[in-house]
Amino acid sequence: MLVLALFSFTQIHAQFCPPTGYATPSNLYFIYEAGSSNCVDRPTTVTVESSTFTQTSCQDQLSVYELSSGSSLADTENIAVDFGFSICEYSGGTLSAEEFELIFKSMLKVYPNPVTRGDNLHIEIGVNTSVKVEVYNVTGKKMLSTNKSHLNQLSVDVSNLENGIYIAQIVTDLATITRKIIIMN
Repeated sequence: MLVLALFSFTQIHAQFCPPTGYATPSNLYFIYEAGSSNCVDRPTTVTVESSTFTQTSCQDQLSVYELSSGSSLADTENIAVDFGFSICEYSGGTLSAEEFELIFKSMLKVYPNPVTRGDNLHIEIGVNTSVKVEVYNVTGKKMLSTNKSHLNQLSVDVSNLENGIYIAQIVTDLATITRKIIIMN
């Protein structure tokens, strides 16, 4: 009876490797099936060889880890990640369009929206990249444009825009995404 109880307890608390893992030299991304894992059950740090990565974002389907000590990964195609409970191996480094969109959308933050006070729209990307932001009015006329290199956040001065609805096109080295923004100063 005791053996059966121990077996049941370990089965309930057993943890499994995330089905999909993707690496850049300084970030790790793990994609889970919806509802299959709670953030509290995921480790806050993982290691690859002698490098340690710390969790920076956790959502139902995604955990993101950033390099916190050690060297950047030289080989991002084949990695063995020590989760503390097991070592999980990932190779290939190819994401589906849906997985890539999930990762990128989780890293991109555009705020405040609506802009009710102040003159700046803030954009956080989550990784260092080149960023081009173009803001269009509802008729498609380009109202402003800015272009910056090697940054993970950007403030766009929207003080010259009248109150209304606009479309911000955010172009990075990784992807292009659009967001509706509202100015209500």
